[in-house]
Amino acid sequence: MSLWNKFKESLSGIRSESFSSRLHQKINESFPQYEEDFHLKAACLSGLMARVAYADMNICTKEEQIITHSLKTWLEMSEEDSLRLAKLCLDEVKDLAGVENHLYCLPLRETLPEEERFKILETLFAIAAADENIENHENEEIRNIQKGLLLEHHHFVAARAQVIKYLGSLKS
Repeated sequence: MSLWNKFKESLSGIRSESFSSRLHQKINESFPQYEEDFHLKAACLSGLMARVAYADMNICTKEEQIITHSLKTWLEMSEEDSLRLAKLCLDEVKDLAGVENHLYCLPLRETLPEEERFKILETLFAIAAADENIENHENEEIRNIQKGLLLEHHHFVAARAQVIKYLGSLKS
């Protein structure tokens, strides 16, 4: 069964007009050269990255750069395609704010091993730290994603430790 079929099956009972299908559809239209599994993974990863970047209601240039680089690395795509995907997810970020994390986390936790899901947390903390200040609501957004990815608290602590100097609550 393809990743998309697993995703659709797991979402049965969830409202079909949710944003995740809209983001997925836009990615399908914008990147027809890629396979369906790519489209789903791109929607989930870019959706989570955009949520963290927008958690403080401001997306800085450095956050955009880290998202672009992260998408290029995670999805093994060209620089040009990763720039387009980053722009797409960031343009849609206000709509993403109303979507539950589990819509993006479910396919990732069903298909990725724990080590890769942990790397997603590291990536999200790097995005949050891009402006050199991780605010509490960014921290909590990542904590919710950590739970959605079925990772334990020690994963959250280990990923956050890599950017601890940027935690706003620890700054004087």
